[in-house]
Amino acid sequence: MRTGDEYSESVFEFLDEAEVGKSFTIENLCKEENRVQFIEAVKLYISSYDYGGGWEFNTDYTKIRRIEIPIEAWRDLWKYKRLQNQKKNQS
Repeated sequence: MRTGDEYSESVFEFLDEAEVGKSFTIENLCKEENRVQFIEAVKLYISSYDYGGGWEFNTDYTKIRRIEIPIEAWRDLWKYKRLQNQKKNQS
């Protein structure tokens, strides 16, 4: 996903490459003056992908965690989208 924003692109690259199962404290990932921009970039990433791209925040937005998305969830999503496309094509 291209944002046109160099900082957000660097955050997306980090999110794409991070290991599943790892948690990260946001203050350790960015400078204080970039914290809001970092959080907004993560929110954009999460909202752009099914299942948040495998990322979640803690309740106070101080940590992020990469989670594994079960294959069953992907299968169900694929079936749902396929059904939606079939309905759309029949209209």
